[in-house]
Amino acid sequence: MSSKKLKLTKAEQTARTRRAILDRARELFMTKGYGATGTEEIIADLGITRGALYHQFGSKQGVFRAVIEEAYQEIARYIETQAMQVEEPWERLMGGSHAFLEIAHREDIRRLVFIEAPAMLDADTLAQCDRQYGYGLLVQAIQAVVDAGELEVPDVEGFTMMINGALEYLANWIMQIDSPERLEMAKTLTTQLLTLYRKP
Repeated sequence: MSSKKLKLTKAEQTARTRRAILDRARELFMTKGYGATGTEEIIADLGITRGALYHQFGSKQGVFRAVIEEAYQEIARYIETQAMQVEEPWERLMGGSHAFLEIAHREDIRRLVFIEAPAMLDADTLAQCDRQYGYGLLVQAIQAVVDAGELEVPDVEGFTMMINGALEYLANWIMQIDSPERLEMAKTLTTQLLTLYRKP
């Protein structure tokens, strides 16, 4: 293979550099935390300069925001994957709600999204991430159950906000004691809460 074919385009080099920074930063933010991680540590052994990091993300906080956004994207993909394994709207709502609790229990997601992110990002940024990736899926799932005539609520948006808040509090409750039993109890409580509003 010729050296010409091996040579990366500028766009490919940029994408590779960005990916390397994000992967390294995620590992450090997860294990050491945002405050204990410096930019020099992020770029160490990557063969890039601090200027390259700033060019890609603007600052260390810019790197952190990008890492957190990817974590939210992972949450959304996991929820969608689990929810789409069933056909009925009610089962999809239940499956998606339980899936959120499952992935929130995962060590990397727990540290990044529920510990580091609230400490380092403002409330508006966190709310935007939630609405873009998690909340939007929940609205769609609840609306589908309402449209199917299986859920009776006075206002879909308000009901979604209530369920979303309950799921987030349950996720934090699970983290207090890292045990499979608490995760299963959180799923049971979620099922009971939603079933209260299900039409007979």
